[in-house]
Amino acid sequence: MMPVMRDSEPDGRLMRIAGLLVAAGAVAMAIKGVLLVVTGNDRSLVPWFGLLTSLGFVLAAVALWRSVQRLRWLSALGGVAALTGVATAAVAVGYLITGTIPESEGAPSAVGASYAILAAGAFLSLLSLGIVIAANRSLSGWWRWLPLGLVAVQMPIFIVAGAIGDGVGSEDVTDGMSLALTGAAWMLLGYALARPSPDSESRP
Repeated sequence: MMPVMRDSEPDGRLMRIAGLLVAAGAVAMAIKGVLLVVTGNDRSLVPWFGLLTSLGFVLAAVALWRSVQRLRWLSALGGVAALTGVATAAVAVGYLITGTIPESEGAPSAVGASYAILAAGAFLSLLSLGIVIAANRSLSGWWRWLPLGLVAVQMPIFIVAGAIGDGVGSEDVTDGMSLALTGAAWMLLGYALARPSPDSESRP
């Protein structure tokens, strides 16, 4: 029989920074959602959410690629998808800094395209890295299932937010609740990535 190659712990420093970046982006998303529900004002915070979380995924992908043996190619795929997210989020941030509000009707089509590519890149990166983390137990205990769980709960979040918005007759509440609940879920992901991991021997 061929010897089984053991994984090492992901670089704790990289994972902590990745988690903090993801959590910071998630806070921006949650704030946008809460403001939309409470005031009806749609603040342009999605570009910052995309930029910070994508940067976090790039670092997480690097840490995983260095430490895992199984599905290593998925770590690379997640990193490439995250880099795409960084580039497209930077486009939206650039427009925002120069005075173009991405959510306004007069925003260039490039902004809408960047949002679509950013969403696709974030989803692909989260899915890829989630599979690697679950398969290699790169996070301890049940935390390893959190990234994939986040993929699974996104649609129910939209459904719940839609039901609440329909109940009060407000599209702002629907959109705001979707954003706020998504931000809260991604904050939990940031915590999972940043929390200290026990040694491999103590993993269940």
